[in-house]
Amino acid sequence: MNRRLTNDQLDRIDELVENYQELTRSMPKSGLLRDARNVHIEMAKGGDGGPTGQGDGTTIRGEYYKGLPNAFFQRVCDRMRWEW
Repeated sequence: MNRRLTNDQLDRIDELVENYQELTRSMPKSGLLRDARNVHIEMAKGGDGGPTGQGDGTTIRGEYYKGLPNAFFQRVCDRMRWEW
């Protein structure tokens, strides 16, 4: 399904990319940045991003990105030049 992203989703992408770009400039070897990259690449491919670590079976996608299409994560990856 090729769903267009909403303006709210596009705004959220802008915020994420801005934050990740700042992190790339300030702490390029950050574990947080590496983890974000891996999670977004997985979700761009349709995955759930892995467990939240809360021990209740929740996933990153289900908890923090509920209902967002793969295209959302693909756009983040494309803008960050993360190959998915």
